[in-house]
Amino acid sequence: MKWFLLILTFIAGIYYLTSQKQNQKQAQLEMKKAAEVKKEDVLPVKPERVYIMRFSRETLLIMRKLTQDSNPDIRFAATELLWQMQDEQSPAIIKNMFEMETDSEVKQNLIRMLAREKTRISLHILSEALNNYDKQTKLSAVRAIGTFANKEALPILNIALNDYDEEVKIEALKAINSIRKDVESNKEKQLQELEVKPIFKIDG
Repeated sequence: MKWFLLILTFIAGIYYLTSQKQNQKQAQLEMKKAAEVKKEDVLPVKPERVYIMRFSRETLLIMRKLTQDSNPDIRFAATELLWQMQDEQSPAIIKNMFEMETDSEVKQNLIRMLAREKTRISLHILSEALNNYDKQTKLSAVRAIGTFANKEALPILNIALNDYDEEVKIEALKAINSIRKDVESNKEKQLQELEVKPIFKIDG
């Protein structure tokens, strides 16, 4: 009987130590998750791609020249390709197109292209469109920025809030509210994932 009690005590001790170790690991994991939730989400500078095909300098020069072609479809196609290739001159080319482009559809396509990639570079370029002379371009840029779901986009919208056009201001307020909802929703989702689930469940 004495040996049985000693063995039982020994097993209980091992179980206790194992449980404590597991609880410590769980607590550390929860603390790590909590720290991640507190951290602000940061936009990447540019899209991270595993592999990007490189072209010859001659081909790049031709593509860059085509961004000024008389055909609007060619202008956009060349610009989109340079952007996807992450050509170092593509941001400057797009900014210049927002200033000089006369075809509204090309500008709309540029905005849609930039909005697909939620990066700091695309956000910065979109901010250039907020100063455009064309009202529809400004409205589309505001709506695109409203899809970023990141606090970094909020200061950019100050440009639209100070616009002389009432419709642009209203659209900016809607975009800010959309970002607020998205940020809060993402944080709530992260917090819900942090909820500690009991290891043992006792059915009563």
